[in-house]
Amino acid sequence: MIKQYRTDIDGLRTVAVIPVVIFHLGTSLFSGGFVGVDVFFVISGFLITQTLLGEQGAWRDALFDFYKRRIKRIFPALFALYLVVMLAACGLLMSDQATEVSRSIIASIFFVSNMLFYGQSGYFDGELDSNPLLHTWSLSVEEQFYIFFPLLIFFTRSWSATHRRQLIWALTLASFVAAQWMVSRNASAAFYLIPFRTWELSLGSLLAMGAIPAPRRQWQAEIGVAAGLALIAWSVFFYNKATTFPGASALVPCLGAGLVLLCGQRGTTWGGRLLSLPPMRFIGLISYSLYLWHWPIIVFYRQIDSRLDNVERLALLAAAIVAATLSWAFVEKPFRRSSRLTSRAVVARGTAAMAACGAGVLSLALLSNSLYPISAQARDVLAYGERTGRTEMMRTGSCFLTTQNRLSDYSVEKCLTAPHDKPRLLIIGDSHAAHLYYGLNHALPNMHVLQATAAGCKPLIHSRGDARCLALMQRVFSEYLPRLRPDMVVLSARWLDKDVPDVEQTVRLIRQAAPHVIVSGPIVEYDQALPRLLAKHIDQAEPLSIHRNGQVAVVDQQLATAMKQANIPYFSTYRSLCASDCRLWVKSGVPVQFDYGHLTQQGSIFIADLMARDIRPQLAAMPKAADMAGL
Repeated sequence: MIKQYRTDIDGLRTVAVIPVVIFHLGTSLFSGGFVGVDVFFVISGFLITQTLLGEQGAWRDALFDFYKRRIKRIFPALFALYLVVMLAACGLLMSDQATEVSRSIIASIFFVSNMLFYGQSGYFDGELDSNPLLHTWSLSVEEQFYIFFPLLIFFTRSWSATHRRQLIWALTLASFVAAQWMVSRNASAAFYLIPFRTWELSLGSLLAMGAIPAPRRQWQAEIGVAAGLALIAWSVFFYNKATTFPGASALVPCLGAGLVLLCGQRGTTWGGRLLSLPPMRFIGLISYSLYLWHWPIIVFYRQIDSRLDNVERLALLAAAIVAATLSWAFVEKPFRRSSRLTSRAVVARGTAAMAACGAGVLSLALLSNSLYPISAQARDVLAYGERTGRTEMMRTGSCFLTTQNRLSDYSVEKCLTAPHDKPRLLIIGDSHAAHLYYGLNHALPNMHVLQATAAGCKPLIHSRGDARCLALMQRVFSEYLPRLRPDMVVLSARWLDKDVPDVEQTVRLIRQAAPHVIVSGPIVEYDQALPRLLAKHIDQAEPLSIHRNGQVAVVDQQLATAMKQANIPYFSTYRSLCASDCRLWVKSGVPVQFDYGHLTQQGSIFIADLMARDIRPQLAAMPKAADMAGL
């Protein structure tokens, strides 16, 4: 039998959705706001299992009843979102982007968008952040869980409660171990794919099945709810994009949600009363629609103005809440209350709606391609954002490790081995170091250019990041540098202002093994891929300056000043491209960068030629400088 409605769960939904929305608005207030999705997973597993355990009758009828409720709960607001998003995409985006949005919608309709985004989730896929359906990955994970889990519940009806719980415990532990194993090997797979997220949903299921005893005393329940809310708050405030996630890190918010659900079963607690306050309950009631609508609103607004200030963020938050309220009141509630159709009829109509919606968005995509074709010149520029060759350019997978690589993939023989017949230059850093390799290897033919780089990995002795990054940097500073003793080191990264104090300290350490060090500053960045912005400029005369990240110039100046004071050679990549107005093309038709900030092959050569001029004075002091006439 389904248990009594709990108002505190509405409040817990608020605790989950608000951090997600604020995180997506780009503030530092909730740096770990993405954990709200994990809280949702636990809640969802808990409530769905309660529903499944309360189903009566033959398993086929019970299964149809279950899916009837899911369709009435999920489909109306979701399909309304699809149509609005597709119309907005046709009006605000280029036709190829509208086609990509339609592809995302089709994947989401059939609940496989998590797989689609996993296939696009390499480190350089910056345009994923501009996909208005990106957030539907979590709905796909949930619905995939709802395909196999009800069958598991119904086909084990004859089992004892103990054996059933043991099965779900085994499923939960296996998924958790797999997630922890995968997160260090392929973080994108661990993030997007159902085998590595199942444990979060099944944790809620275990609570619903009574597999974890609820507290017997009121004071225990009070402490449990307070501790659960504290765990969620801790992860929301102290996690960030550098946190290795999900895996074991997701335990903190999931256990927090679990404690609130478990201890709230005993009765009203102080934390439960807080969660049951009318404002908390209201946001919880509209949380599904709020989750659906907030991200497209943000994405499409950024097409108009990417420089969000706090006033704009508040306005977007208010717009999302208004849209969610309307969606809840006029779409969600009417469909959920209607009960005239049988379960089988609802499932049949839901399936038909999936097909009709898919046909509709495809038709709109074709219409957009017909009405707003992309010019040949713009297509040529866009191709720079699609062409292969980045792997070879950065030596991805061997000398440049992405989130899909392990430390064991790094090839010391290929990346750090060179004879002593020429001076050796070692590039250390993240992807903003790796994109220099191609150019420096061309600009410095009389040097051996070596490379130790990893995505999202600052070349600092107090580096922050995932295990792959930390392990590589630890080896670079403690093992590779002392053994290799290169003639010169180029230190480059996507620097932030908080990195400036650590750069000087890191250079001092490197100088114990390498006599010459040059720090390469941050590069100009855009809120979209530069080829995309150039194509829009060609076809729509859209100005590019509004899409430029102004903070990069500030960090560049801070680094330049600090390095000058410390007498450390500094190369300003930013000023090399933006001495007056920022350089966009290496030559006609060839953009400087292929995404928000990484250099194309020609761009890498252009920057490396300028950097080589700064390096020459240091080369003169090297033992084999006489052999460097080719420079």
